[in-house]
Amino acid sequence: MLHTKRLQIIISIGAGLGLWLFLIFAASLCVDGSGIQRFLELFGGNSQGYIQASIYAVFVYSYFELSGKRKHIKQEFNAFKYGLLPEQDQLVLNREEVAQIKLNTMRLEKGGQFSMIGDFIKKACTQYRNEQNVGETLQVFNTQVNNSKEEMESDLEVVRYLLGAIISLGFIGTLLGLSSSIGMAHLAKTAEGMPQITQSLNVAFDTTLVALLAGLILNFFYHRYLKEMDTFYSRSKSYIINNLISRIYHTA
Repeated sequence: MLHTKRLQIIISIGAGLGLWLFLIFAASLCVDGSGIQRFLELFGGNSQGYIQASIYAVFVYSYFELSGKRKHIKQEFNAFKYGLLPEQDQLVLNREEVAQIKLNTMRLEKGGQFSMIGDFIKKACTQYRNEQNVGETLQVFNTQVNNSKEEMESDLEVVRYLLGAIISLGFIGTLLGLSSSIGMAHLAKTAEGMPQITQSLNVAFDTTLVALLAGLILNFFYHRYLKEMDTFYSRSKSYIINNLISRIYHTA
């Protein structure tokens, strides 16, 4: 896991630097003052594009984080196909059948089919075995699922921080550009000074624009993952309540 994180960091930094150098090279091939050159410079195609390069590196790493989490949640969705619970209409379960469901789930796990669904089922079966009370089993089950969801949401703190970091980098670039242009205000009356001031102002606003665009795209991936996670937990609750807990027929 640690090795994977380090590799992702290295790839992200390399992607940011590589894209920056490519944009500089592409801009150098364009006619000075052309629209294409200005477009490339907007995205960091000049020597002052290190802020955009940093934004790209953070964006790539954030995408890696979300892609890994999305891959994991997709694998969890596959567990619904394992047939862990009976889905026949009007079927009821007695104490022995509930215990057998737990044993079957444990056998699947020994065969390598680990899943959060399986873990929820085992915990629900164990709770019913201990208390012999369907109401308490349902209450504890809901608490366990909610706790699991909160834990998964807490794992997104890094991504949330990086989303904010991208916007912050854009504002830092803006402040640096404005500070530089203000420092050259005394050159405003010279023919050579105005292009330098204009260049600094371009850098100031370009970094914010790039940060906002990167943040907009990353927010799409972030909220898509949140939707998939919410769907998974909602479906997990329905699956286990409808096919296990609500089917239990308790006899004294």
